[in-house]
Amino acid sequence: MKTSTIGKAIPGIMLGAGLAAAIGSGAIAQERPALTVAVNELARSLDPGEHTGNVDTRIYYSIFDTLIRRDFAKPKADGGANLVPGLAESWSWTTPTTFDLKLRRGVVCHDGSPFDANDVLATFSPDRLWGPKAYYPEGRVYFGNFTNVEKLDDFTVRITTAQYDPIIEHRLSSYMSFAVCDEPWNAFRKEGVDSKVWMDQAAKALRWKPVGTGPYSFVDYQKNDKITLAAFDRYFGGKPAAKTITFRSVPEVAARVAGLVAGDFDIAVELPPDQWDGLKRYKDVSVKTEPLENSHVLQFNTNDPVLSDKKLRHAMSLSIDRKALIDALWKGQTYTPNGHQLPSFGPIYVKENKGYSYDPALAKKLLAESNYKGQEISYRLIPNYYLYNVEAAQVIQEMWRAVGINARIDFVDSFKEVRKPGAQVFAWSNTYRVPDPSGAILTLWGPDSENQKTWKLYGASPAFNDAAKELTAETDEAKRRAAFAKLLTAFEDDMPMTMLYNPVTGYGVKKGINWTPYSQYYMDFRPSNFSLAAK
Repeated sequence: MKTSTIGKAIPGIMLGAGLAAAIGSGAIAQERPALTVAVNELARSLDPGEHTGNVDTRIYYSIFDTLIRRDFAKPKADGGANLVPGLAESWSWTTPTTFDLKLRRGVVCHDGSPFDANDVLATFSPDRLWGPKAYYPEGRVYFGNFTNVEKLDDFTVRITTAQYDPIIEHRLSSYMSFAVCDEPWNAFRKEGVDSKVWMDQAAKALRWKPVGTGPYSFVDYQKNDKITLAAFDRYFGGKPAAKTITFRSVPEVAARVAGLVAGDFDIAVELPPDQWDGLKRYKDVSVKTEPLENSHVLQFNTNDPVLSDKKLRHAMSLSIDRKALIDALWKGQTYTPNGHQLPSFGPIYVKENKGYSYDPALAKKLLAESNYKGQEISYRLIPNYYLYNVEAAQVIQEMWRAVGINARIDFVDSFKEVRKPGAQVFAWSNTYRVPDPSGAILTLWGPDSENQKTWKLYGASPAFNDAAKELTAETDEAKRRAAFAKLLTAFEDDMPMTMLYNPVTGYGVKKGINWTPYSQYYMDFRPSNFSLAAK
């Protein structure tokens, strides 16, 4: 672990002509141009089962498709998610525990092989995703209710579940459900060899050579520099607008802004509010903002000798003035959810839940009742991963100091370092991956989550895990809501994390690019969401 200060802006980055230059020269009419996207951090891999972080999904969203897609451009009137055909053209429950999908014909994988039921079986095999010893353990959080996935014919797949799942369509449109093509994956399968052994070989080989069905295929990866994708003109959704997309690693906000203005980049991501007004002065740049279905949180290691004291954790949460943070950092343009939920949960949403409060007097009282003796507490974070990550930490450090909590900010380079032994408090974010607790709080904190099973940072109470099991087993809407209310109460009492706010992310986009950001970190460059203005 290292303690450091924030790096300064990188001056004068020249990355070559991008899409903006092509637009200016009239090259669009002759040839599709290249697109350059400046990102704060590159994906850690392009294996959709290995990583599901913000920096990962925004890149591989263009490489892979899901059976069912969420249409972010046309949400339902009540705020719920609108689901549309993806690799499956239709689907239905044929019995309370059998779910059939009719696959789209004419889809081609990047290696030229036809997409069919075999690819679905490879993606959703029990050894890979949902069995008791699944290679990707996070898959069980989404698909642990599966008992069988079978091929009825080349373009029909049946999923059998242990019990009816009211949000199976949402699960199949979200994280962990990106379809991998079976031939590259199964090329490593060997008779008599344990699945974990050959899948480990497959995962390592395909981590930076992914094969999907999306609008762009993988071309190149240069560590800490760039990831390049090329248009896949056989994409079932139409011919992609750009010839290539290169995601450039540009950690500093100032460098992303400077490169965008200079024309080195066509899109720059993760631009904070203090940059928006300045960028709007440039006629060839537009600023697109989108409130995210994501909450910045602080996680507490409940198994740490110091942080195992629940009164201390509650005191740390009660010491944080979230409104002050939002006003200072986000110009008052965002909010703190009332618990680990969003109104888009619809009938499951617990409107009356109070959520996380600011009460420094109660914080001091609980601190005095705790076993805390003034020990220095480590607050780990990755400096350039989240917008205002460092600034928020510095303000929170002073809020804690005001009630008698002594915290040290430790800058680290990766989440592996964030969670390594000695972790006490660290910055994280929680994405509401589907508009339901089963795809949000249970995915990240539930009995089968990595927090409980792998990282062992959350020693959940029986009250929380029992409510989680009740919620998972229930199908009646009113009873599910009641179970969710109990779960929220137990979770907030356990206090394995405290919520800060939902960020509003900003994108700088060059003139002539028609592209819309989503409320999740996906960057969608499908023809339906990305085009170039005619000259």
